[in-house]
Amino acid sequence: MYYTRSNHGASFPWGVYGSYCAKEFTGRDHYYFQESTKLLRHVMRFYALDVETANSDYSSICQIGIGVFEDGELVETWKSYIDPEDYFKWINISIHGITEEDVQGQPLFPDVYPVLRKMLENNIVVHHSHFDRSAFQQVFEKYGLEPFEVQWLDSVRVARHAFGEGCLEGGYGLDNVAAYLDIEFQHHDALEDALACGKIVLEACKKLNFSVDQYNSLFKR
Repeated sequence: MYYTRSNHGASFPWGVYGSYCAKEFTGRDHYYFQESTKLLRHVMRFYALDVETANSDYSSICQIGIGVFEDGELVETWKSYIDPEDYFKWINISIHGITEEDVQGQPLFPDVYPVLRKMLENNIVVHHSHFDRSAFQQVFEKYGLEPFEVQWLDSVRVARHAFGEGCLEGGYGLDNVAAYLDIEFQHHDALEDALACGKIVLEACKKLNFSVDQYNSLFKR
């Protein structure tokens, strides 16, 4: 099955979440800033999240990726295919490459809900644009699940604040902002997108010597 989690820099035994057994995978190496690492020590811990969907319905989540960042470093990753119990539209498949066959036998969203809640509840969760936040809201409604409290932080707003409204002629899409910051990633893989999103926020924090908490407070106004 496809249900993976990695604790970067350390090995640890795998447990069972519900009826789904997770397995360790290597993932990427630590992500460090080459310069000004000390300036990021006050960034603290946050989660970066991305989802892919089977069709235009935001609740049709078929893949979730999460990166955990602490003190300017990537310390853990989590990634899973999700069976959306819905059809796959050709245009979505052409974007992310995920098909009905890929999600056969994979967990439903309610199966991973306890894991996600344990990770994300009451924490800062970075996402790029409204899409991922809206997808979570709609999938909660789809399955009648209790929404849990999350401090959502949109990396589009962070990028605009840090790098200026006019500095990105191509707009503030994830691929364009990442290219502007020389962040390489495989677009439309949920984990890759989540990590790129987290790195954008870290670059913004480095540029302005801001913390994620400061950004979170700024955009709550």
